[in-house]
Amino acid sequence: MLTRLHAPGPPHVEVPRLRALLHALDEHEHLQYPTGFDHDAVSARFEQLVRQLQVAFAHRCQVERDFQDASHHGLIRVPAQATATGQQLVLVVSNFADMVVCAVGNTGVRSDAQTDELIDPRDAARVRAVLAQLGYLLVPEDPLWQAYDGSGPLSARYGDGRTWYDRYFSHL
Repeated sequence: MLTRLHAPGPPHVEVPRLRALLHALDEHEHLQYPTGFDHDAVSARFEQLVRQLQVAFAHRCQVERDFQDASHHGLIRVPAQATATGQQLVLVVSNFADMVVCAVGNTGVRSDAQTDELIDPRDAARVRAVLAQLGYLLVPEDPLWQAYDGSGPLSARYGDGRTWYDRYFSHL
């Protein structure tokens, strides 16, 4: 059993591969979703993720979905009482490339190293297993908080000061 959320190996994406992926997905035509985006298929897969997390944690999760003007599809909160960690886990699912961020408490609060120290190994294993089974990519959060330096329309449309998290996991 892997003891860290961000341990190497599937479904985790290593930082060099993530940086290349972020730039490759940075389309000029669409901010909210990639070309060829199939909303129905993404929604069905998201619902499958919700169901499998609820089974893995034996508890109902709070779900927010179908955001307007956003680059993410949905957000899943595994309640604190369902986790061995004793704090809620938050998973944010991007509209791009099946990318998922998982955080303890909330995104943008802790570094990946702090998350790995805080999350109980059993919770990390459950999240990793569900994401891997469904083919999602678990991306580290730290690189996402770096300044957006892509060539897409994000800076031109919304100004400087945006991050890669904004590009793929937030409201636009």
